[in-house]
Amino acid sequence: MVKKEANLTAIMLVQQLEEEYWLSPDYKEPLQQAKEGNCRPLLELIIKKLRENDVIAKEAYIIKHDKDTVTIWNPSESKNEIKNKEEHVHALLKFEKGASLKKIALAISVEPQYLEKLKSGRYGYDNCLAYLVHAKDETKHQYQPEEVITIKGEDYTSIYHRSMETWTKGRAIKKAKETDLSVDWLIEKILAGEISKSNILLTDEYYAIYGQHKRRINEALDTAGERKSYEAIADLEAGKYKKSAIYVLADSGVGKTKFCMELIHRLQNIAKEDYTYNLSYCLTASRNAFDAYQGEEILFLDDIRGDALSVSDWLKLNDPFMISPISARYHNKMGSAKLIIITSTLLPSVFFSQAEGNKNEDNGQFIRRFDYQVHIPESDKFLLSTPEKNEPIEGQYAFPIFHSYSFSTASEVLDKDAAMERIINTILDNMNLKNKKVINASDQTNNDNPNTQQK
Repeated sequence: MVKKEANLTAIMLVQQLEEEYWLSPDYKEPLQQAKEGNCRPLLELIIKKLRENDVIAKEAYIIKHDKDTVTIWNPSESKNEIKNKEEHVHALLKFEKGASLKKIALAISVEPQYLEKLKSGRYGYDNCLAYLVHAKDETKHQYQPEEVITIKGEDYTSIYHRSMETWTKGRAIKKAKETDLSVDWLIEKILAGEISKSNILLTDEYYAIYGQHKRRINEALDTAGERKSYEAIADLEAGKYKKSAIYVLADSGVGKTKFCMELIHRLQNIAKEDYTYNLSYCLTASRNAFDAYQGEEILFLDDIRGDALSVSDWLKLNDPFMISPISARYHNKMGSAKLIIITSTLLPSVFFSQAEGNKNEDNGQFIRRFDYQVHIPESDKFLLSTPEKNEPIEGQYAFPIFHSYSFSTASEVLDKDAAMERIINTILDNMNLKNKKVINASDQTNNDNPNTQQK
């Protein structure tokens, strides 16, 4: 028994404006007019052809989409590219009486596959009205309601302004459903170390997912940070690198923070471009510094106070050969940064004398853990000092406290570039990156070619 074809009370026609897709020569002139921006004659002809086949339209709208895009994979460059879609029209029609898809297609003179059935349910037609201008999909180009031509039914601009509040709510619901589908993918990327929190907050797509699933994503970031910390511990214990620590001293307004941020960005670029090594950084608050730390390789403690950490935590954090838990409000964090940068207006001896629990401690034990003190007396002058051991004076009493190390007196005044170059070279040596040879294409070719191998 042949199944009876259902009668449709509404359809959406989606078609390009090329004659080959329209199976009647009557469309030649209306298609040209549509290309030039006037879709009214095209919709009028569609309504006429339907009427001649006893399919009466009671509502009819049309719009030309000429700003739609599609993402296409470019195999030659191994990346996605955004291309413009071909110009096409969307014509939405509602009928007084139902008609089969086949009858409607024959009447209009198009192939049936270009007629879209509306989704079942009471919102099917309303969703199509919204789709004419992409009202419920903010990721697509937003067409203006005035671009929609109305020939039958309520004027589209009236429908738009009456319905936009409801459509906006529908957009939020759709977005929430999409984030449900995307959150698992994002978490997988976080756990693989491919996406950081800064990536999430600065990327609209990721940020939308984060807003809906903040707890899950923060838990994934914490987990990824834990893994990164324990990997750093394993590498440190294996002797693959040693930690670096820089103390930047300058008065307020001289440019400590600006200098350090430029240093970090230069170091990141060199590590990525020359050694294919990614360095992330964490800029902390002056209080509760480790609450936001998630295993980043660079820890920037900008204008932190000496009493923000205890004596024990400062010693553990700056120890070049040890990684230990550091106190944080909610749960302790592993101080696994490979580079620690501290900025202050105070001399290191004064700064560390303020550490929590410091009762006449030898401040030399803090100072000897640093690679450099960078003193910036003026914005264009940089004095680099290294720790040097002090010899105790025979017969010296316990007070004043003897400090086993202090920073040397700088022997020269450097400009910014020279100072940065010296600091970065030391950090790269400590990280052992210079010994990580990057194999390029020519290297690999030579390795694979027996004729180029040494004998």
